Amino acid sequence: MKKKELFKEIGVYLIFAAVIYLFYRSWWAFIMLPPACFIYHRFNKKNISRKAREILGLQFKDALGSMTAALRAGYSVENSLKESRREMESLYGTDSPIYIELSRVVHEISLGINTETALGDMAKRSGVEDILTFASVFQIAKHGGGDLVDIINKTAGDIAAKADTKNEISVLISSKKLEQNIMTFMPLCMILYIGISSPSMLSPLYGNLPGILIMTICLVIYAAAYYFSKKIMDIEV
Repeated sequence: MKKKELFKEIGVYLIFAAVIYLFYRSWWAFIMLPPACFIYHRFNKKNISRKAREILGLQFKDALGSMTAALRAGYSVENSLKESRREMESLYGTDSPIYIELSRVVHEISLGINTETALGDMAKRSGVEDILTFASVFQIAKHGGGDLVDIINKTAGDIAAKADTKNEISVLISSKKLEQNIMTFMPLCMILYIGISSPSMLSPLYGNLPGILIMTICLVIYAAAYYFSKKIMDIEV
């Protein structure tokens, strides 16, 4: 595990521990920490996978543009993939998802696997809709005998337009995401403030069964509100 990821994990555990203590003010409540972290990691894993697909999709748009330019310059499809890989290395580095995927495609082609199969395998591995679309269009164009360069160029244009739309939406909702993050911490700040300034107001909610039930309901509502606010902000095009 990288140091950055380790610090993030520690931060998540500390935040969960602080929230649990804030709601229950009891060390016994920390038995909720492992299941809470498990649920978080389950949902966060999906979020990480989605973000990885988004990054690969954006990088693929640039790779496709580079490939189209190489085809126009007279390169073969196989050589245009190599040229695209070279440019992606310069643009994103050798550890980037697109460089790794293109390297695998080029390697498979060098082993005698046909280009459409190699691109199809890449599309299946990535799970990115744009790559799946391109692989399907490429296969049809390859076997249909159409103008391959023109078809790839049109497909690249459609993918670029879709990426621009995604970027515009991201810009439009960025301020709303900031508001959502602020609102997420507001209930916690209110509980903390009241607990410090007027502890007698919250004391009936701690150390007894009715209070524990009330705080548990509040915690469930808070967690559900956070989850649904995240889902609302995750707009896919």
